[in-house]
Amino acid sequence: MGRKKNKNKLKSSQKKRAYSPFILVLSLTFLVVIGYFVIVNSPSSLPERPIRESVLELIETRPVLSPTIFSGRIALAYQYASEIPEAIDNQFCYCYCRKNFNHKTLLTCFTEDHGAKCSICQSEVFRTYQLYKEGLSMDEIVKKIDKEFYRRPS
Repeated sequence: MGRKKNKNKLKSSQKKRAYSPFILVLSLTFLVVIGYFVIVNSPSSLPERPIRESVLELIETRPVLSPTIFSGRIALAYQYASEIPEAIDNQFCYCYCRKNFNHKTLLTCFTEDHGAKCSICQSEVFRTYQLYKEGLSMDEIVKKIDKEFYRRPS
């Protein structure tokens, strides 16, 4: 009778050991998933691009389309882009047209009709213009635009 009790005790401790690898794997999976989300959403995951000290030389050299071609909000976006091309040229375009259309900067969107079709590009121009008129430096504008418009590419 004593042996039966010992066998039962062994079986119950063996059951506990059988679950511990499962709990370990589950815990590790949880940590990996959390780590992934922390890394992906960290500020260092922002797209890499050069922030230039001098804005005397534009990356995009083609002229902005005339605002008179458009009307309303779209015309205003093209007007702002033509008024402050150096500030717009310093911005990364968060509709990710660099990847999809091989655009150089946000200014490229307004050298063609892409800026007329894309609300992200328009919103970025309006925000850049507002920050520029508030007197922020180019680096401050770039940092604010990056913080406000960054989203993971789809």
